[in-house]
Amino acid sequence: MPRLAALALALLALLPLGCDRGGGAGDQAAPPSASTASEGVLWLSYGDGVARAAAEGKPMLIDFWTDWCHWCKVMDKDTYGNSDIRRQLAQRFIAIKVDAESDRPQGGAGSPTGVELARSFGVASYPTTWFVDSQGEKIAPLPGFVPPEQFGFILDYIGSAAYKTQTFSAYQASRGATPSG
Repeated sequence: MPRLAALALALLALLPLGCDRGGGAGDQAAPPSASTASEGVLWLSYGDGVARAAAEGKPMLIDFWTDWCHWCKVMDKDTYGNSDIRRQLAQRFIAIKVDAESDRPQGGAGSPTGVELARSFGVASYPTTWFVDSQGEKIAPLPGFVPPEQFGFILDYIGSAAYKTQTFSAYQASRGATPSG
């Protein structure tokens, strides 16, 4: 677990922007869906995504969002809407979207609700992106909005499995990147 804590702290150092439960409540819009959010990303439900990740041996990217969160919408438009991000997601990840305030099962009868999943992942602000390996082991959370350039670097770090052998700081240094991305 020390590697997970170090990775989470390194990712937090990127200073992303996000919404807590008190912000943006008046901003009501239709929630993202697989067909409308982040055009070009194949978003799966939690249940379908977990099954597909196990079958394909790919890590999961789980996007926890709410319909009132401004930064969730910016993340969808700017980051997930970026062609390089979409390409990396398609090649290396199983992308899952979870409405963190939904009381509906996120993958069929008996599966956890969005609220239960957010609680089990310790989500405290939105958006929060969780990286999870294909066997369901948590890799690291990434709270808040992250611009495409920084997000792409993080996707490469996780998708290449570099997180298993080196810290995020060492990975940045090996790639000639600065801590801010």
